[in-house]
Amino acid sequence: MIETKMKHQRRSFLAGAGASAALVGSAPVRPAIAQAGPYPNKPIRLVVAYPPGNSSDLVARFVAERMMPILGQAVIVDNRGGAGGTIGTEHVARQAPDGYAIGISNAGPLTIAPGLYQNLAYDPVRDFTHVAPLAIGSHLFVVHPSLPVNTIRDLIAYAKTHPGRVLYGSSGNGSTAHLAMALFAQSTGVELTHVPYRGSSAAMNDLLAGRITLASDTLVATTELVRTGRLRALGVTSKERSHFVPDIAPIAEQGVPDYDFYGWIAVMGPAGMPEPAVQKIHEAVTAVTRQPGFESRMGEMGLSPMRHTRAQLREFVQFDVARWRTVISTAGIRIEG
Repeated sequence: MIETKMKHQRRSFLAGAGASAALVGSAPVRPAIAQAGPYPNKPIRLVVAYPPGNSSDLVARFVAERMMPILGQAVIVDNRGGAGGTIGTEHVARQAPDGYAIGISNAGPLTIAPGLYQNLAYDPVRDFTHVAPLAIGSHLFVVHPSLPVNTIRDLIAYAKTHPGRVLYGSSGNGSTAHLAMALFAQSTGVELTHVPYRGSSAAMNDLLAGRITLASDTLVATTELVRTGRLRALGVTSKERSHFVPDIAPIAEQGVPDYDFYGWIAVMGPAGMPEPAVQKIHEAVTAVTRQPGFESRMGEMGLSPMRHTRAQLREFVQFDVARWRTVISTAGIRIEG
């Protein structure tokens, strides 16, 4: 269970507003670099720690295009995928902190990986400048129609009378889908059996075939399958109702009041970036998130704008790291590396 202090922190954040390990060692904290003329005076590289087509990549390309006229410079998306996002994330941490190499990051490599890997090559707080939030989203718990449950309360009751017999799939050990279920099991005291796959598509295919009966996946990946009756929706993982599926109640409203699982995307840079550069990028990103079309584009991906100040974003990352360390340790999740 997440400590009470963390619960309160999470609430205040919202109100105010998925491989191998990386190399051993810690990314250096570099001193700020003096700027030659007003920032920016050359193109900016926006590193995405995933291959093209990933949701973080799609958000990055949308934002980069709209930042360019604001900053008066090209913003070039640089995909550096691999190792669940840790390769690209480490790359950002090791760049010169001059504001010309920044990155898009999310919970996987930044706040979940520290709990999974003992020898992670970067510290999620110390080795980064937390520049600007972008978007936040939730998952949906879905079951195969053969499982005789219609609500989260039904699932809890069934799992307690059939301990270990509910099989849930994920894209692998330590993935967000795995952790969403681990958190649920810890929050309710039920025993579920994890079946890891190589990718979420393989897990979803087996769910549709009835070889497993439960999964947690993104709203985009699940809602059409629910609409056509191939799967049954039980609950949204965030505490707030999603505008994407407003008629599906959050798990927190169905007898698990402290359950709150979410994914998020934000702009980060290496530690030690000059304040003028940080402020300029923060202002540009914030301006994009307030432009007509941003909310609707995020909505198409099952996301909502994330409204945090820079200080709140840093605190949010600290909270998320501590939270997932607790969940991962309690669940005994281990990844080699």
